[in-house]
Amino acid sequence: LRPHVIKYLNFTKPLETGETCNYAAFAANRILFAMNEVDFLMLPSGDLKPKDFEDRYSNARISQAHLGMPYLEKYLFSFLDKEIVVSDNWSVKSVEEYFKGFAEQASKITSTPATEAILSSNQPSVSARDWLIQLAPDFLIESSPMARYASGNYGPISSSLFKIIIDELGYGEHDRKHSSLFEETLKSAELSSEPHKYWQYYLNGSLLLANYYNMITRNRRYFFRYIGAIYQAETGFIRTCALWRDALKSALPSLDVRYFDEHCHIDIDHSRMAFDSLVKVAIEAYGNYAAQEIVRGFEEARFVSEIAEKDFVAQVKWKDESTLNTTRYKQIWPAVQAAYKAGEVDIGPLDEPRNELSITHSHDGDELCHVSEGTMEFLNGFQHSTILKKDEGIIIQRNRLHGALIQSENCKYEIYSIKDVYRWL
Repeated sequence: LRPHVIKYLNFTKPLETGETCNYAAFAANRILFAMNEVDFLMLPSGDLKPKDFEDRYSNARISQAHLGMPYLEKYLFSFLDKEIVVSDNWSVKSVEEYFKGFAEQASKITSTPATEAILSSNQPSVSARDWLIQLAPDFLIESSPMARYASGNYGPISSSLFKIIIDELGYGEHDRKHSSLFEETLKSAELSSEPHKYWQYYLNGSLLLANYYNMITRNRRYFFRYIGAIYQAETGFIRTCALWRDALKSALPSLDVRYFDEHCHIDIDHSRMAFDSLVKVAIEAYGNYAAQEIVRGFEEARFVSEIAEKDFVAQVKWKDESTLNTTRYKQIWPAVQAAYKAGEVDIGPLDEPRNELSITHSHDGDELCHVSEGTMEFLNGFQHSTILKKDEGIIIQRNRLHGALIQSENCKYEIYSIKDVYRWL
């Protein structure tokens, strides 16, 4: 979580739409995601350490999390109130027409930004594994946020939603549980199925999406938004899961795709159930308020999903351009060095020992990394790194996940804040 940086961040002023990719947002997403985990039981596959178990679910941790979560949610998601504008004249008929239009469009798509990024990348197999990792925050505990709504007293809607929850849980058969199927998918891709094994590689957008669904399931006042969001997800998944499956299978021929096959099948029923038994029934029972909130949840879920997918696409491109960014470093290094000597560029000098790990993070502006002594493994992202030796360097693109591991006895390097690389080219 980089606490030495986080203590200087200010989460009091909510983000604007254009700030969702900034490092402060990334840090808030990481903290909020960790806080949300207090609601879900996690047990290790091996030995249980009682002290660790009791500490994880201690009253102090749970209290801290539940105090902090609304604060960070306000910071992260207030921009949606401005971004999503919903009229006040929705009815069962108009919502049905709108949602059917979405379903028809969704059924006709032939690719997604993520599938295009995977198949056109320099390393499709690496990009495919990276995409599986971005799905893991949700898919490894699938149905857990939804199951928050298994409790309460809210009539026939509760029973209808529980039917979907039961499907997600494999009707009590662990091997058929959706999260179990996804674990097998990860194993077949030679990835660990341990929850959050790849924490450092979760992208900002992936965490934002997971945190959004946690927010609208944990806070009961967002129930109707969740109904809209679940319709959007269950309906969109029918086609996108097929496209993801085919792209992933192309990149990883030995991939176990039963998880995706299951969703291509079951989500046809879930989409129908979500509209007939959740959306329609809620609007008929609770009128215009329910209709507005349902449409808002539908639009918010779609918008945040797009942010997450764009983040992944940008990360794949960033990794693909690692050689280009070392070339750009060579092109602009003399000018940056001269600007620094003239007091026009800020610098962060670092001197680190062997095996010093710079936890993955991002910057709000472009940066230039220059190694003046030693060797560094610069981490461009999941399963992609660039070795930098003395008098070598790389351009670090704004908002892109990266890190570093020192490979020599010590390594001296500098980070120059160049703000926008194109002004130097």
